[in-house]
Amino acid sequence: MSPAVRIELPAASAAMFEEDLLFEGMGDLPFSSTSGADGRVLVWVERADLAEALARLEGLGAGGLSTFEEEDADWLARSAALRLPVLVERYLFDPHEGERATAAPAGVRRLFLPAARAFGTGSHESTRLAVRLLLGEDLRGRRVLDVGCGAGTLAFVAVLEGAARAVAFDLDLDAALATREQARANGIERLDVFAGPLDALAGGARFDVIVANMIHEEVAPLLPGLRARLASGGRLLCSGQLVERREEWEELLRRSDFHLVRSILENEWLGTAWASSDE
Repeated sequence: MSPAVRIELPAASAAMFEEDLLFEGMGDLPFSSTSGADGRVLVWVERADLAEALARLEGLGAGGLSTFEEEDADWLARSAALRLPVLVERYLFDPHEGERATAAPAGVRRLFLPAARAFGTGSHESTRLAVRLLLGEDLRGRRVLDVGCGAGTLAFVAVLEGAARAVAFDLDLDAALATREQARANGIERLDVFAGPLDALAGGARFDVIVANMIHEEVAPLLPGLRARLASGGRLLCSGQLVERREEWEELLRRSDFHLVRSILENEWLGTAWASSDE
């Protein structure tokens, strides 16, 4: 699509917009429009259609027209360029590479996590809470499951913290692909990734640590399945719940046969670690 051009009609043309005359007069010409707070009518068309759009508007009796060509910009790329690297204890999550990359301080592992494709790159409090929960566990030699993996950040940290194996999955195919791509880019091994539901795991698969950075409503239906996948003595780490719903969340987990091990907070977000009630 060519860059859009905005046509501004003075406030005197507002009646044309309100009475649907604009839509009739523009006919089959592709356009979008809105009415401004000051009474002006704003119409957007492709640059290639500008001359025809002006002719049709003038044919409707619109005068005093002015045009403004919208900037042809990749807004997704611009948004990503504004992201800042995030330091969480001994990990630096950097959305940039090349000249914009940030050097990690001594003793800190840098992970390149572009911000364009999936959630979980460290910019949100819930991801940082989930990372801190993971760092509070001894993951050496453990089997870790990353539920709703997003960008794969939590699985990457688990492997780097010594997990024997990590499995990451997401219902979103783009998230699973992003996790695979960034695993290669960051030299992450001992990681399996798939797109699909929890039930796609092998029936006998059990994990010492399960981490889920998901909102209350997303993770609640999965709790019975997660409980069944948790090995004896294992931990369920959850982030993405609101502090204001803490009592409701903790009661749900207790009813799902878990008991609270610890909790951490950042702003309005809650992170919790759970063990099965028979431990």
